[in-house]
Amino acid sequence: MGRLAGLVIGLEAAAVVVAYLAFGWPMLLIGIPALVGTAFVLLFVHLSEKPRARLQEVRASRYEEAPVPGGLMSGFFEVPVPRGAAEADRTRA
Repeated sequence: MGRLAGLVIGLEAAAVVVAYLAFGWPMLLIGIPALVGTAFVLLFVHLSEKPRARLQEVRASRYEEAPVPGGLMSGFFEVPVPRGAAEADRTRA
């Protein structure tokens, strides 16, 4: 997450510099508060990820295996086997 946050801040800072060069100082009245707001949002997301990760670890440690094996969509994407092949497999076992 740190790299992505740094990339977002860097790209936004580059956009503010380009806008400053193209439009002059009035662009800083919009660009600098937007840059600070983005930094606050990224800080908030970073701080909220830690409790969420801890909660996920606690929930995962409740069960040794999944409460419902396979999940909701288990078997939905399985390719059906022709009847002849399924019967041949049963006779071999």
